Amino acid sequence: MRTFAVTTSPAIWGIFAFGLVAACGERPVRSVAHDREEAEPSLAPSPARVVSSSSGASPAMSAAPLVPPDISAEAKLVLTIPPREHAPEAPPAGWCGETAIQEGLLHLGVWAPQRIINKAGRPTHPDLYSPDIPIALSELGVKHAFYAGSRGDGAFEQWIRRALDEGDPVLAGVKILPTIHPEWGLDHFVLVVGYGDKGLLVNTTWGHRLWVADTSTPGLSFKNAFYAIRLGGVSLAGSGRAARLALLAAREGEPKVNVRVTCAGLKPGSVVRIELRRSRIDEAPAWSEEVTATADRVAKDVTVDADRVARFQCVALP
Repeated sequence: MRTFAVTTSPAIWGIFAFGLVAACGERPVRSVAHDREEAEPSLAPSPARVVSSSSGASPAMSAAPLVPPDISAEAKLVLTIPPREHAPEAPPAGWCGETAIQEGLLHLGVWAPQRIINKAGRPTHPDLYSPDIPIALSELGVKHAFYAGSRGDGAFEQWIRRALDEGDPVLAGVKILPTIHPEWGLDHFVLVVGYGDKGLLVNTTWGHRLWVADTSTPGLSFKNAFYAIRLGGVSLAGSGRAARLALLAAREGEPKVNVRVTCAGLKPGSVVRIELRRSRIDEAPAWSEEVTATADRVAKDVTVDADRVARFQCVALP
């Protein structure tokens, strides 16, 4: 049974209070200019299973990593959540938590600029630290669940794999080895979007993906990992279902954002109303449009203000 909370309990805070200070690891110098792994995602209501491939080497973390363009082809399961980069206005250390949340929100039908995500966490420093992440998620209406198991026995990866199997991405903390902060429980936040024989496939928040495992070699590592938050949905109005969003050639900082809104799981001939709300407590949508499905999904390209939150949902009509 899937259970998620929008707020955190004192008991959960106790789990994350121990050994957790981490902000973001510094961004690779050439991360902004990094070639993107994929152009436009194919949208699906559930995880896409792909055939494993034995070709290609496991990429190593470096200041300017070279990532094979078909890295996702090595996954046994991967969610269609394209990697994004930190906003240009991010502090020198970056907005890794903000970027990971933004990626997850798009999968849940919500566009939110990283600046607003940062503000939602109410941090006392320029970027979100580990205690700030759940505050931001709650403020944004994201239903989430915490990993509360043991370290080092495979339970962490199994918990994440189950979440991915059910279509939910996981925001997780990693170490960057060799670490410059051995006193921190983690150095960096990523969004886990897949798994395979090489470990867990993550969006690094530097504009590309990497395979990360329980290793002691230089690079991103889940060694003794324990910080993970499953993103299980967003609070919606009425009988709405979350849409899926794909950004269409949009970069952070532009005045407008073009998004492709997809409603899936439909029957041909059925009518669905795509709704846009600015807040999870809005009673009426700011915009809506009825669309008749000719297949199992419908898609609509919409332009929204880049500096405001836009929450999309799909409402089936009789």
